[in-house]
Amino acid sequence: MPKLFVFGIGGTGSRVIRSLVMLMAAGVKVQNCDKIVPIIIDPDTQNGDMNRTVDLLKTYKQIHQQLGRRDEGFFHKDISTLSSIAGDGSSKIRDSFVYDFGGINKPFKDHVGYNQLDIDSQALVDLLFTRENLGNSLDVGFRGSPNVGSVVLNEIIDSPEMRFFASNFQEGDRVFFVSSIFGGTGAAGFPLLLKNFKDAHTSLPNGASLNRALTGAMVVLPYFSLEQPAAGSEADFIDSNAFTTKAKDALSYYQHHLDGVNALYYIGDTPDKPLENNPGRASQKNDAHLIELLSAMAIVDFMDYSDNELDNGQVYHEFGLREDVDQVQFAHLDSETRDKIAKQLIRFHYFERYFTMHTASDAQAAYAKGVDLPGAMRNEPVFKELNKFLTHAEFGYQSWLRELNRKERTFAALNLDETDFNRMVSDKQIETGLFNKGINQNAFVKELNKAAEASSERNAFKATIQAFEKATDVLVEGKLKYS
Repeated sequence: MPKLFVFGIGGTGSRVIRSLVMLMAAGVKVQNCDKIVPIIIDPDTQNGDMNRTVDLLKTYKQIHQQLGRRDEGFFHKDISTLSSIAGDGSSKIRDSFVYDFGGINKPFKDHVGYNQLDIDSQALVDLLFTRENLGNSLDVGFRGSPNVGSVVLNEIIDSPEMRFFASNFQEGDRVFFVSSIFGGTGAAGFPLLLKNFKDAHTSLPNGASLNRALTGAMVVLPYFSLEQPAAGSEADFIDSNAFTTKAKDALSYYQHHLDGVNALYYIGDTPDKPLENNPGRASQKNDAHLIELLSAMAIVDFMDYSDNELDNGQVYHEFGLREDVDQVQFAHLDSETRDKIAKQLIRFHYFERYFTMHTASDAQAAYAKGVDLPGAMRNEPVFKELNKFLTHAEFGYQSWLRELNRKERTFAALNLDETDFNRMVSDKQIETGLFNKGINQNAFVKELNKAAEASSERNAFKATIQAFEKATDVLVEGKLKYS
């Protein structure tokens, strides 16, 4: 069965994967693969952006495993760790969504053995790297310095994780890279990994299959800026004034040296209010951004192409809104993007709103009584996992959607604080009156009961998810009439 390996490189890679997981939870379809295998590459093991994405992935995985394999619906796509893809328990690598750097925590100069070099070699290193580069500890990443990242990341190609990945790579599997072009880890990691995967003389197992693999990449241009330290301070910071220059240099390199990508996606935006300047560790936890959601859509788009379409030569994509607005609604997306995600996100939003606001009071409703839903919600661990996915303050759906609304250019298609289902979708509201109440708790219960009555499923969790899938489909089509 074909797999899609998604390499999320650096902080931007982690944040895009977070949005991808939300799309998968909503039931957005990813064609031409049965399994998505995210591989996050970031030496900063305490990175806040990375760790909340990992927690989200683990929670999604638990929910998906309880629901089982399905072709559509909420949480239907299998998202697996790298170590689990062998399927026979033979993996010797750590069961994680994150590449294991082995806890590197020394300065870069120690990593390259600077003090053991002769004087001439030290002089050469001094020309290539600044004093700050040499003194920076590697356990917080590469701090916007791709020249440092290219040295360290070059060593991962012969690691056990990469050899396990290559050993389990099969003909028909695809690869997608997500990275920023203006930082350190992403800007260095993407071209380095691509070069090794497409090297005809690679030492990796299944080299021929990797060489031929259909490959896509999302190259994220500058879309945020960082606060500058106060004058005269010795603060540890990344200078975002250099982002544009770095992006231009990288684009020039890509133009002449980037071979083997079948589909290349570019996206960026004018930065809004500068973010707090946190070079790494737990404090690097940026709000979700519209750019990251649209970047995740590039993965969906890439997988929509057939093998024959991608084999016909390299294709390039840039994303543009139908209208340059600050509050982006579904209507402002191009029709192709809107058709792929709008109804799915609306249905999932209705599910989240009803499940968190009303399910506890539905104990006597037929859909709840039939499977003892109140008892199951109290006692079954999977319901706790679902609640985490929806409401967790760090990584849950509610926090993700709220973060998307805190930027100057916001994703304002869904109203998280709205309790009236008729007003939750920004670009399509239901007009109500004396005889038409639109979508309310009674309408929801009616459709949930009908769905439960037509089902033979007795597992409380599966039955509940299936009932909400059917109910939200009927309500969006029949009452919201979203098209």
